[in-house]
Amino acid sequence: MIMTGKKIYNSDGRSSEDKALDKFAEMIIKKIKTLQNDWKKPWFTDKSISWPRNLSGREYNGMNALLLMMHCEKQGYKLPEFCTFDRIAGLNYTKDKQGIRQQIKDNNGQELPKVSILKGEKSFPVFITTFTVVDKETKEKIKYDDYKQLSEEEKKGYNVYPKLQVYNVFNVAQTNLQEARPDLYKKLADAGKQISPQSEGEEFSFAPIDRIIKDNGWICPIKPTYGDSAYYSISKNEIVVPEKKQFKDGESFYTNLGHEMAHSTGAENQLGRLQPTSFGSKEYAREELVAELSAALVAQRYGMTKHLKEDSASYLKSWLDSLNESPEFIKTTLTDVKKASSMITKCIDAMQQKIDQEQNIEVVQSNSQEPVYYASVAYLQMGEDTDRLDKLQEKGDYEALLKEAIEYDAGDAIDLSNTYLSPTKYRGDDLLVENEHYAVVYNPSVGGTYDVMRKVTAEEVRQNITRYGLPDNATADVKSIAEKQEQKMETVAQEETHFHRGR
Repeated sequence: MIMTGKKIYNSDGRSSEDKALDKFAEMIIKKIKTLQNDWKKPWFTDKSISWPRNLSGREYNGMNALLLMMHCEKQGYKLPEFCTFDRIAGLNYTKDKQGIRQQIKDNNGQELPKVSILKGEKSFPVFITTFTVVDKETKEKIKYDDYKQLSEEEKKGYNVYPKLQVYNVFNVAQTNLQEARPDLYKKLADAGKQISPQSEGEEFSFAPIDRIIKDNGWICPIKPTYGDSAYYSISKNEIVVPEKKQFKDGESFYTNLGHEMAHSTGAENQLGRLQPTSFGSKEYAREELVAELSAALVAQRYGMTKHLKEDSASYLKSWLDSLNESPEFIKTTLTDVKKASSMITKCIDAMQQKIDQEQNIEVVQSNSQEPVYYASVAYLQMGEDTDRLDKLQEKGDYEALLKEAIEYDAGDAIDLSNTYLSPTKYRGDDLLVENEHYAVVYNPSVGGTYDVMRKVTAEEVRQNITRYGLPDNATADVKSIAEKQEQKMETVAQEETHFHRGR
């Protein structure tokens, strides 16, 4: 293997990136050929395969997720959990605060069995984009995570250089993890529950999409209209889709809508992918493939089956020709699928989060109890702090994780800009553990963060508002308390005025 400034070349003179692209093209060509033989077949035959993740629960991006799901389907892997060789080796030891490694032991002080890759197993390539951030004036580098925290004005002082790197991963079925770490394996098997559509009698409904349509929550209007065609209009920037009752089932309605939503992400004011092009051209065919793969990926994430859109069947040969001719075709197509599918899933997950929070509030109100609020006291991202918490999470020792996390509470006043009714606020948030006074939320999709939250009463929030005032950046949940408090004071004042006038 030969290292160069840009790529890693193997002994045969071909880079790891080129080899990975060849493998990806081969997989998609095989998939498209099966559809060519019977275009009514679904993109994925097993809709139970959920979104691929690594051992820490971090989700792979749309490009890698698509290929890893195809890989799972081909190999018969039921658990879409993947890891690098180094990650597996790292499960066999811990690091103390001084960085000294020690073999992992159980509660009785006995060394745990070693976790390893099974003999003869072969890895699968994934693409990971890394970013180098350089100060334009000083030429000093900073971490990309630190760069993301900067304001838009501050970011202008830095150059960001993306680099696509190839990593090799193994499915957990290719390891002895189930035998060596049964608790961790069970946790992985129980994790990653999908937001799935609901069937009530003959009615097939997917609440977040229904709500997105109703609230105009997508990047352009979605108009279910009685008719015989679904399309995205570039000139009007809107999606028109037949009414759900016109489809053979609800699943077909949502997956066809997903195809048009993928098209709309390419608008000039969004990803800028759509260009004026003639119907049936190679450019038009490639856009159809982007929409089909994005829609199939999104459907799979939420437990639905996506069949090839009838209008797209005529492009199968064109897709195969382009895949065979150019590695760059597969690279740019997968990159566009990654971006488009990410926009759609983020919108769906955010809407589902909103629905869940509204339901939680309704439950609290129906019980006539004052709700508990969650005030963030520490936000840990990358570094030694998260390394220690990661190890405790992987061991399943949530009691110790909570104890260590609580130490980051300095006892400061409640931060009203980070106080919420629900501990989970963003896509991917997972409430790991909580007790009477604290909660720890983990989010694998934003770099592996831990949010340590102090549980406070509504009265404590009110007292904080009275003492320090209501900041402009207070959360909507806190502002709601302030509004009710103000309304109550106005009512009391009015009653006193009436009382004095009546004397």
